[in-house]
Amino acid sequence: MNAEVYSLKIKTLRKQSNSKQKNKFKKSTGEINFAYAAAKAAEDKKGENISLLDVSRLTVVADYFMIVTARSSPQIDAIAKNIEANLSLLNLKPISKEGNSSSSWIILDFGNLVVHIMQENERNYYNLERFWSNALVVNNKLWKKAS
Repeated sequence: MNAEVYSLKIKTLRKQSNSKQKNKFKKSTGEINFAYAAAKAAEDKKGENISLLDVSRLTVVADYFMIVTARSSPQIDAIAKNIEANLSLLNLKPISKEGNSSSSWIILDFGNLVVHIMQENERNYYNLERFWSNALVVNNKLWKKAS
């Protein structure tokens, strides 16, 4: 995936989030808990280097971005499916999903939470943490303790 494709995906996500109704959560305990649930679901499928970023003061696209590294395309798919399954238990379904089971990067958009699951090469190349370096990093001890 090159930078142009990534830029188009972000533009698509922005259009979708503007044209579709976002999940009706305000900054609340429930909102952070569903982000915690997504992080725990990624960890359950051996996702690595999980970063949960609070981007609410930086963009209208989402309140949280989660970035997860996986070792292979099948693991990316397994993590994505586990996150979808766990959040569906909370009555949350993705607004959109980019990528498929053979992708090296899948994006799940839940409205207030956007999840990026990618292989290490893509993560190192695009370095989303650097791009969102002004975001608040949610301490992983908080979501590990909450689950």
